[in-house]
Amino acid sequence: MIKIKLQETARKHGLTTAYTLQKALDCSPTMASRLWNGKFKQIGMETIGSLCDLFDCQPNDLFENQKTQSGNTQSSKVTQTSISQTNKINKSVESLETPKKMVSTEMLSTVEVAKRLGLSRKSVNDYINKGLLSATKGKQNHNFVSEADLLKFEEARKTNKK
Repeated sequence: MIKIKLQETARKHGLTTAYTLQKALDCSPTMASRLWNGKFKQIGMETIGSLCDLFDCQPNDLFENQKTQSGNTQSSKVTQTSISQTNKINKSVESLETPKKMVSTEMLSTVEVAKRLGLSRKSVNDYINKGLLSATKGKQNHNFVSEADLLKFEEARKTNKK
């Protein structure tokens, strides 16, 4: 039988509830709950890849082949099949061309961006107005920056400083 070690792995990375997993993976509440509680019959390769990227781990860090009380696996046929499937999963996940860490789709206010960059809010707005940092207008015409755009901006700043 395969044991799901997702909660253990998630807690090591600061995710303590299905809700925090949902936000980190940007998935539905139902999907997050099923993953968190191990209440699924099958799981897609893309989901395994996303979890591995999120936790910077391998599939065997998320799943474990449980042994029976006697210490032996339930049957050698099951063990061989499990090993074969695990090897296929590992090869498939390794071949996925996804970034090492998942980028959140969370929108950040200019105050939050300023704190992250160590700048004033005015400086952040100046970068936005000059077109150097992409932003979206929200309620009352306030600027909001996506996590992805902030990461791109940070990379560009690092490159320009060199």
